[in-house]
Amino acid sequence: MAGTVERPVRHGMLTKRSISKSKTTFNAKFQDRWFVLTDKTLTYHTPNGHTEKGRISVDCIRCCELVEEKTFNRPRLFQVVYSDKEKLRALYLQGDTKQTQDEWIQCIRLVSEKSCPERMLRHFHSGAYIKKKWSCCHKTEKYYDSGCENTYVCDRITDYTMDARRASIEQESRRASNAEQQRNTIKRKLSLQNMMNTLKLDRSDKTDSPPQAKSNGSDINTLSETREESEEVFSEGELSDDEGGSFKTKHSLDSSGNSPRY
Repeated sequence: MAGTVERPVRHGMLTKRSISKSKTTFNAKFQDRWFVLTDKTLTYHTPNGHTEKGRISVDCIRCCELVEEKTFNRPRLFQVVYSDKEKLRALYLQGDTKQTQDEWIQCIRLVSEKSCPERMLRHFHSGAYIKKKWSCCHKTEKYYDSGCENTYVCDRITDYTMDARRASIEQESRRASNAEQQRNTIKRKLSLQNMMNTLKLDRSDKTDSPPQAKSNGSDINTLSETREESEEVFSEGELSDDEGGSFKTKHSLDSSGNSPRY
């Protein structure tokens, strides 16, 4: 069975600091090397490209970050931190232009993160371990993963977390605003319902209450009519005798209102 075909990603000339098993010094030697990046490996060769000088699997790459210029007194430096026999090592590289530097960093990040994202470092050192301490933060522990700065992956995760948190806060704010609007709407409805109930009670009281007594003018008129009828009866009366005869007697009231005596 044929081996897996590697897909080329980028190739070009970079200046590389010589790998030394001894302590890092400021007088480190830099050499030009021909680099080839595929979706499986990062290799470097002699300038003519004929002899391979080193190979790093992209599965072993842990981060690709910038390096302070003052570390080796060189501009446009960057580093590739990788795992070598359960130990982390750094490959220090230099691009001939800022564009070359940025493009290589972008390509290495792309293939390494795609290959093994859970193994990428969250922190790194922007300097080098020189004379038993880091030139960037002066820590004495030689651990690449306990760096003084966040890696690209950490910053991206932080940005994602912040965006998610911001979205969550905005969502909670919208929910609180909607809840407040609903409470206000319910309050207005209850207030309106109370007003309607009050009006209904007032109308019911007016309908159930007994009618007011009418003016006494009609009673006075009735009494006056009764009195006039009484006067007419007394003014024209019918008298009957024991003998069966009948006669009429007309009389009138005197000035005092009494009947005259006979």
